[in-house]
Formats: sequence, structure tokens, C-alpha cells
Amino acid sequence: MMTSKRTLFAALAAAVTLLCAPAQAHRVYPMSYELAPVGSGAATVLRVDNTTERPLTLEVTAEKRTWDEQGNEMRTPADEDFLILPPQLIVEPGKTQAIRVQYVGDPTIDQTAMYVIGVNQVPVTDPTAGTGVQFVINFGTAAYVVPAGAKTELKIVSVAAASTPGTMEVVLENSGARYAPLGSTTWTFTNGAGQKMELSGDPLRETLIASVVPSGGRRIFTVPAAEGFALTAPIQLVIK
Repeated sequence: MMTSKRTLFAALAAAVTLLCAPAQAHRVYPMSYELAPVGSGAATVLRVDNTTERPLTLEVTAEKRTWDEQGNEMRTPADEDFLILPPQLIVEPGKTQAIRVQYVGDPTIDQTAMYVIGVNQVPVTDPTAGTGVQFVINFGTAAYVVPAGAKTELKIVSVAAASTPGTMEVVLENSGARYAPLGSTTWTFTNGAGQKMELSGDPLRETLIASVVPSGGRRIFTVPAAEGFALTAPIQLVIK
């Protein structure tokens, strides 16, 4: 069944679900990566560092993802598209475990397929613990399966004052076969009076929520105007 989720962007669309965090936690890396539809480039290796003082029980899952125009994320189970070894594992304290992730889905895709490879902690009852509270941390790594030769074709459709005062509505389309990541770009707005406003880095990523335009997709972003930046038409935008 398809589910709809609103996610905060972290590192090219990588999401970390933190239910309850201890002072120290484990690490998963890389958090974002590209795979080829076929051949040696269809596989990568994730690594998990257990920096806690207890064994870590994990399971690895795959979900296909996309976003609607407003940035609402939709995921569907996609374990059949990947060969994951091992799919369940226990990482001892202070140790590092490798996880091999290989795409085995449709090799003839003509647009980027986007997935979340989840490295999810399995709650385990510890009889020596003095409390019933369990700390569970789930990492969602972003996997992009990109066809050979695919390119991004990003178009700024429109920029205008939005219905909410002090904000702009930006409409982007990507007609290319490659997804368009926006988190590392710089947005420069120029209003009708010649004033400029620049947005980049963490402020941009926090504003965009999910900073990706899927291949063949369209996104609508609401961007707050900086103090003193008048929403005088026409408003122009350059993305670099």
C-alpha cells in the first residue's frame, strides 16, 4: 500500500528518523549515492559503525520513493528491486559492518528511479537495563538508479508572489531523465526594482523541504522573502 509522508531534507534527500536518541548512536554511510541500472555500477556498500556500548540489531529494507508537486513524499515497498546482503545483522559494540546493496530491478528504465534503503534498528529487550525505555534509530539512505547518459533538464516555469503574504511561489519542471538535486545550488532572485535576494546552503535546504525535482517531474516551492525584499513583479530567478 502506498503511504504519503512529509520529510525534512537532509543531505540530497537523505532522511533520518529519530524516535528517541541516546547520547551516542550508530552511524550509517554513505547517506546518498547513485547506482547504474545494470553492470558493476549497480552495487554499492553501506557501512554501519556501532558507537554504542551494546550490540546493535538491524534490518535493511528497500522502498521506492517519489514526491508530488507540493513535496509530499510517497513510498512503496520495493525489496524485490534489490539484493541486500545481509538483510539482517547484529553489529557488536565498537565494530563496523558492511552491507552490500545491489539493484536487480528493471535494467531498461529510461528515467531515474529513486529509493530509500532503510537501515532500521530492531528493538531488543535488554534484561539488564534498569528501564523499559528503548532507544530506536532508523536511517534512510537515498539511492538513485540513473540510466546511462541521463541528463537533468531543469526549467523555471514561473516565479511570483504567493497567496501567503511575504512569500514567493516557484514552479520548476525537470524534463530530463536524470533527477535534479537542488540542495547544493544557489538561488538568486531579482525583483522588478532590481533588488536581489540569495538563498543557498542550509537555509535553502530547510526552505525547500525535499530539494529534488524527479526526472519528468514538477515541483512547487514556497520561498519566504528576505526582510526588505519587495515582491515587485516581475521576479526573476537564476539557479546555479
